[in-house]
Formats: sequence, C-alpha cells, structure tokens
Amino acid sequence: MKVRALNLISLIFLATLTGCTGSQEGSVEAEAYTGELKILALHGGGDTPEGLMGQPGMQDMMSDLPEFEFFFADAPNDDSMCHQCWYADPPGGKGEPNEDRTWADISIEYLDRIVEEHGPFYGILGYSQGSPMATVYIANSNTSFEKAFLFNGYLPTTHSGLNDTINEVAPLSVDALIFGGGNDVFIFGADELAGVYQEPTIIISSTADHHLPFSDDEVYADVLAFFRQGTNATL
Repeated sequence: MKVRALNLISLIFLATLTGCTGSQEGSVEAEAYTGELKILALHGGGDTPEGLMGQPGMQDMMSDLPEFEFFFADAPNDDSMCHQCWYADPPGGKGEPNEDRTWADISIEYLDRIVEEHGPFYGILGYSQGSPMATVYIANSNTSFEKAFLFNGYLPTTHSGLNDTINEVAPLSVDALIFGGGNDVFIFGADELAGVYQEPTIIISSTADHHLPFSDDEVYADVLAFFRQGTNATL
C-alpha cells in the first residue's frame, strides 16, 4: 500500500486537474513556503493530491494563508477500492446501502500512519469525497483536530454502516467550517454535514460550483477568517 503525500516546500509541478464531476487542465506552480499550523488535506474521489493542490481556490488560500502548511495526502491504492478513492461504492451499487462499518478502515489506518509520521496536525481539510472521509476519520479515530474544513462535501449516506458510526458519536465537537457552492449538485451536503457537527460555521457561495471558493468569491474573506479565528494570525 502506498503512503504518499505532498507538502509545499520548494515544490513545482505541472498538474492535470481531474475531479469527480469533470476535469480541467492547467499549469500550476507552488512557491516554497512554510507554516506553523499544519493541515491534513484530503482530495476528492477519483482525484489526486496534485488535483486538489492545483485548484485555483486552493492556490489562492495557500497564497493568502502563509502561516498554514498544507499536507496533501494520497488515497491508499488497494484492490478493494476504486482508483484514487477513500472508500469504494457499496457492493450492490449506490441504490443498496452498505452496512459494513469497516468499509473505510484501510483509509483510516493509512491516515493514522500519516498523523503518526507527519503530525501533529492543527486541522483536517476535505474536498468532495474527502469531506465525508474526514468526518469518518474524526468519528473513528483518537486523533484530535482543532478545526475541520469541509468543502463541497456530504455524508456517506450510501454507507449506512459508516453513517451509523458517525451518528452514534455526534455531535462532533471539532470546530467545523462547512462550505457549499450554490451551483454545486452536492449543495444538499452542507445541511447533512451540519447535522453531525456541534455549532458548525456554514458558508454558502452563491456563485461557486463544485470547487473551493476563488479569491474573488463573495465569501472568500469569510473562509480565510475562519482559518485564522482562534490563532495569532491576522488578516
């Protein structure tokens, strides 16, 4: 099983961005920087660490939040899972809920190793399928985070076993940001996630689709403010 991740120390790469709802191509240059507050970042299903890192909104945040260090984890490559996914679809398809509570154990164990080898982490960030995976990890792990940053996500409702575990320990006490794009087909996921976190901050962009907010988004400053809230950083 691979354990691979990307950080932002002197890293320059050319990435092809591939998301679960489409793709776009572009050249991405990540400038060298360091940060005191480390965040574990989980990409979307079928995506890559490079794909999440290369999103314009992610690039904007990395530029505007130099006090944070983002560690981009790579979903484990296992024959029982779909390529670049944190967990596979139910065996009978999405129409037949999967009651197996151990369905994401491979990824949970992988993230435990990442935390042990590269932590501690101030927060955990999830995009698309990375958001339910972050929530599954918080509910199933002894690892604690100050904050969770959940972008364009949802609950794993087609996996009733994973969902049951989350609901049994809810409300999750981690300080959570739940971001949704008004034009995103998964906008319903913001309400789902809000139901399992204690007093989450919900930010909805009227213009965003299935992507992190760009720097010119009307709510972008609110997202940055949440990152910095409770830290010594200032806007």
